[in-house]
Amino acid sequence: MKIYIDIVIITNTIITLICIETAARMINTKLSNKRLFLSSFIGGLTSLVIAVPANEYSTAVLITIIKILSYPMIALIAFKFKSIAKLIRNTLILFAENLAYMGIVLVLWEFSDTKLIYIRNYTVYFNISVMQITIAVVATYAALTVIEIIRKAAKSSDNYNAVYTCGNYKLCVRAVADTGNKLCDCFTRTPVVIIYCDDLYYYYGLDSPATLSSGKFRLLPFETINGGGLIPVTYSGELTIIDDNYSYSDLKCCIGIKRSCGKRSRAIFNPRILN
Repeated sequence: MKIYIDIVIITNTIITLICIETAARMINTKLSNKRLFLSSFIGGLTSLVIAVPANEYSTAVLITIIKILSYPMIALIAFKFKSIAKLIRNTLILFAENLAYMGIVLVLWEFSDTKLIYIRNYTVYFNISVMQITIAVVATYAALTVIEIIRKAAKSSDNYNAVYTCGNYKLCVRAVADTGNKLCDCFTRTPVVIIYCDDLYYYYGLDSPATLSSGKFRLLPFETINGGGLIPVTYSGELTIIDDNYSYSDLKCCIGIKRSCGKRSRAIFNPRILN
């Protein structure tokens, strides 16, 4: 059987993309298109080991090592490094997905007696044309788009919670979607989620001028229906928004902190950052 390099790379890039998207949904996180396509392309490139003759034991071991190391590399590119535990988790999820995929393909290969599938060096090759791949990708993308539109139309959620973590500190407060919160960092244009919470305010010692001048916070002018002024903003920590359907969004944002003045703590975010 002739093996065409472009078919190998394209098909395995698509399979890797599907696995990464599935993993992202399993851990309830969103990926940037740049990271998604770069990590998928890396997965496609690693499929080139199919062309290496593994006649010797040392060559087979090297190919195995390359395939095993490709999973943490793909996970790191796709999901970024947040912690060793999360990197291991993401790697194991991708490995399990690829293991399941290989198992399904092996079953089809064994029982269908098809000449369209070829497996070598942990890599699957589909003996199809680029046109067939294009049609399949377009059809799959169209179906997924329709499903996503239906899912979003059927999903109605006005109840949110915000979970803010920084080191050992963790805070869970009520979150409110407000299109009027258009506050962004003036240098990076990163959206700012405002958290009104006395506990968080005093945790960072924002009542002390020394904290504000330490360089860990940036003062930005802001204005809401409750008033305006300057708000300390930080990039530290991670923020997750959880809706009443138990969907999660890990947000790329800054955190602005204000006192709640004895009132119920809450987070104010622009719903556009969930998209």
